[in-house]
Amino acid sequence: MDSDKIDLNTPSSNNPRYDLKHFPQSNILTNTLNEMFPEQAHEDKTVQKAREILGEKYTIDDVKSQIASFEYLINIWMEEYEKKVFNNKTLKELIQDL
Repeated sequence: MDSDKIDLNTPSSNNPRYDLKHFPQSNILTNTLNEMFPEQAHEDKTVQKAREILGEKYTIDDVKSQIASFEYLINIWMEEYEKKVFNNKTLKELIQDL
């Protein structure tokens, strides 16, 4: 390859071969994934809302970690409460016994 033929001063955005706006954009993949996994859109909204509440000092990964920790604690506390109320059984166990 001849290095004298390469023009480093020409930005790639001026060249239609590299400018993405010259290629047709398609949301088919995005739409298909959203249809297959609707819970992902809900999770994304939950993470964004939590990040708005917590502030910009937390990264998306930090927010996801906090949400997972809270969900875990809530599930453990609910299970303990159910066992207290229903003679050492959870609601799930009671329903399975029916």
